[in-house]
Amino acid sequence: MYNPSSLVRTQQLTSSSSPRGLASVPAPLQHLREEVGLSGPSWESSGAEWKALAALWLRTEILLAKSDRTDLSFNQIRESSIPDEWKEWMNAKLMNTDAKRPTESFGKAFTGYLKGLPSSTMKKNGTVMRETWCRPGKTGIIGLLLCLNWQAVYSGAGNDWKQNVERVEDIFNAISAEPSL
Repeated sequence: MYNPSSLVRTQQLTSSSSPRGLASVPAPLQHLREEVGLSGPSWESSGAEWKALAALWLRTEILLAKSDRTDLSFNQIRESSIPDEWKEWMNAKLMNTDAKRPTESFGKAFTGYLKGLPSSTMKKNGTVMRETWCRPGKTGIIGLLLCLNWQAVYSGAGNDWKQNVERVEDIFNAISAEPSL
């Protein structure tokens, strides 16, 4: 189970990135760093835009830890509207198993999913906190980074990817602006 207090304890006063990956990733999520593009080859080849988004994710993850939201249950994942490959990944992480890689068509599915979110999800004082994945931990907002990384690695990082980075940045900013956090 995800423990938000361990998240806050693991935050360090280091720079937000290093040559080996994003620094200060919470201990419960360390094992996911390379898989979601926060270390390894994806991190090494990523540009400043990705690294800035990763730093924003880290700040948002720490804020969300204060929300007392826990990992989704298998049933909540099944009933959610997120893309199936993301659901499969969440289920695999809950079972502490490896997830299969997405198909090439995943990038289009993820773009469609983000475009289908209510515009209020990405606005300050909007509805982002109602989203199933708006939580810390392995079934939370880290999945947005995972999906972007998958889109870049398996579907090609083109214009859709750049627009999705902006959408996810808006989502993280909307969460960060929540007065309840």
